[in-house]
Amino acid sequence: MKILFKNFTFFILLFSFPGLSQTTITIGSGSSTNTNTGYPAPYGNWYFGAKHQMLILASELGAQGMTAGDITSLAFNVATVEGVPLVDFTIKIKNTSSSTVPPTFETGLTTIYGPQTYTESAGWNIHTFSSPFYWDGTSNLLIETCFNNTAFTGNAKIYMSSTSFESTSVLFQDASGVCSSGNTFGTFFDRPNIQLQWQAPNAPPLCDFSVSSTNTCSGDIQFFDESTNSPTTWSWDFGDGNTSTLENPTHTYLANGTYTVSLTTTNAFGSDNETKANYIIVNVSGATPIAAACIPNTIDGSLGFGITNVTFNTLNINSGSSIEGYTDLTCSQTTVFAGQSYNISIDHASPTTHNCAAWIDYNNDGTFNPTTELIVSSSSSLGTSGSVTIPSNAVLNTPLRMRVIADYDLNADPTPCDDPGYGQAEDYTIIVEQDVSPPIVDFTADVVLTCDGVVNFSDLSTNIPFAWGWNFGDGNTSVQQNPTHTYTTDGTYTVELVASNTFGSNTLTMPGYIEVALANNVLAASCEPQTLSHCCEYGIYSVQLNTINNSSVNAIEGYQDFSCQKQTDLTPGNSYLLSIRTGPDNPQDTKAWIDYNNDGVFDNTTELVMEALNTYDPELNITIPTSGITNNAWLRMRISSDEVGSAITGCTNCTRGQTEDYAIRVVVVGVEEVTDPFQIYSNPANEKFFIKSSNQQIKNITLYNLIGKKIIAQSNINTTNLSVDVSELPNGTYLLRVESESGIQITRKIIVQ
Repeated sequence: MKILFKNFTFFILLFSFPGLSQTTITIGSGSSTNTNTGYPAPYGNWYFGAKHQMLILASELGAQGMTAGDITSLAFNVATVEGVPLVDFTIKIKNTSSSTVPPTFETGLTTIYGPQTYTESAGWNIHTFSSPFYWDGTSNLLIETCFNNTAFTGNAKIYMSSTSFESTSVLFQDASGVCSSGNTFGTFFDRPNIQLQWQAPNAPPLCDFSVSSTNTCSGDIQFFDESTNSPTTWSWDFGDGNTSTLENPTHTYLANGTYTVSLTTTNAFGSDNETKANYIIVNVSGATPIAAACIPNTIDGSLGFGITNVTFNTLNINSGSSIEGYTDLTCSQTTVFAGQSYNISIDHASPTTHNCAAWIDYNNDGTFNPTTELIVSSSSSLGTSGSVTIPSNAVLNTPLRMRVIADYDLNADPTPCDDPGYGQAEDYTIIVEQDVSPPIVDFTADVVLTCDGVVNFSDLSTNIPFAWGWNFGDGNTSVQQNPTHTYTTDGTYTVELVASNTFGSNTLTMPGYIEVALANNVLAASCEPQTLSHCCEYGIYSVQLNTINNSSVNAIEGYQDFSCQKQTDLTPGNSYLLSIRTGPDNPQDTKAWIDYNNDGVFDNTTELVMEALNTYDPELNITIPTSGITNNAWLRMRISSDEVGSAITGCTNCTRGQTEDYAIRVVVVGVEEVTDPFQIYSNPANEKFFIKSSNQQIKNITLYNLIGKKIIAQSNINTTNLSVDVSELPNGTYLLRVESESGIQITRKIIVQ
């Protein structure tokens, strides 16, 4: 039995020799090794063949001053040789965006050495490339080695170091075809020490720089040169008349303002300049909020979560990720007016979705009330946005603290004082002033078509009105801010609102805003099923039945009552196609009921008109019965669609899906109104039946079985006399839909025997 040993006690030491010519870069100087049966082992013959992929991060290379340029050789440091020739030893390399080695080998690497037979020696084994490999200066570097012998001995021992990420993937096996395999046997945090020969490009610098913060109250800013191609001199212009020739200077601004910063870097091959306009915002006036009662500190900021931009009124602040931890940006401030509404937008898109929330300390007590001072929040999102209305009771003309927190959405929703697990908190300054303008009037209603006459009105006026005068258009009025009014007569009504504050009044009139149709009212149901935990695009997206054609969002809206707005007349004895579009990601159980006896209860036997289980987008022809119906009254139709196996009834809450209600009216028409434009005979039919019309062109016919599946479909027939062959159909009952050239449609039962 082969036994594998691994040793993880390693560390990384990086060093380089500066200069613009050939430079030796050593990644890792750990003194531990593998065993002669342990892996990673690029020169390891404990198995017939071994394939390795080793990842070096761009940050590791850049830390040594390495920039975009040519790599001409690669070497591994051997502690103990095995001395066995490795057949078809090959080295490949590529630039990659991967930040850890994947569980399967990456493809698309460039061969830069071999294949050739190679025997390792003690010390650094240098493999000179057949042609230089160009590193782009920003990507991570993936190196692959492989060989495939026909017998096994043992592994050469190689010096290696431990990394904080999975840096090596390995395949070893007693077989041929090792080098062409895409599967690994495992990944490791230890990586062989690697030596690279790098040729610095003979090019001028590519200039860039960063700063410790773009906002400062103290005036102190640390500047960092991030130019490539090894500059040797630096010339900074801080925008306030001061300069520096240091590589990474610290500068103190003395006056408030916004400053443009410029850097020129130079090497033996030329110069380059980078200018960042309005880059530094300085506020040394001391106009910052009182100290907060708590500071939420990031627990682990290494994974790239956090806030990258906050936009609110005139604030538009970019920042780094959670690697910065808590950031006090209260030097950045904006002035808003009490009673006005403002949009807020928070970016937190990397590396995946966040939970986010923001608060304003309106009463300036140093604490954030988690509910009354919450201004916006989101869950499992890549960005957070909303509208913030500044309350009239906010402390005026005083710097107030705004706190924004975003954290990985597998952690709990942020609260104002809890430490984010992987995200971060940022604080800003808001100053609230009184607006001396009269109100800008606006309002809305929960419905504009009502069947019970009840309408809830909501004032949306800005500039903090304190008096309201409503005229509902039916002779009734109200002085409440958000009144509820009941109309008692059918009709269309104009609504008017006058809103007033200390500085004046304004009026908004909405002509024909409310339509009342009391005759169309539907009896209230005995229950309203709620959605308990929506996810995964479950729900109802559209419903079609006769003249009803309604689209809606999905179960995120919960229960929806469309029984007043979406109604249709049906005829007893006729059949109608009920089509329901459900969520696209998963099949659903869908049921529909019609409250035929109009008692507010949905009987699961006599009133169930559709049962479509474990399916997408169900369709079914429903036949309206000729008895047991409350005729000429609006009847409630209920549709429920939920995850498979939910045991839906007319009153059960939905787990992830939703319930929607509509209304139908069963109308018994007079004899003179039911003249049928089509004659259908030989029904029951044996081998065929016939459709005949004296005044209509037959355009389309469709024959369905009783579960709604199309059996026969013919279109663009354009004849007045048609025979339909049913000799191959099983005996049973079918539904026939006939459509004329002029658009007349009928549905009839056909019995085949």
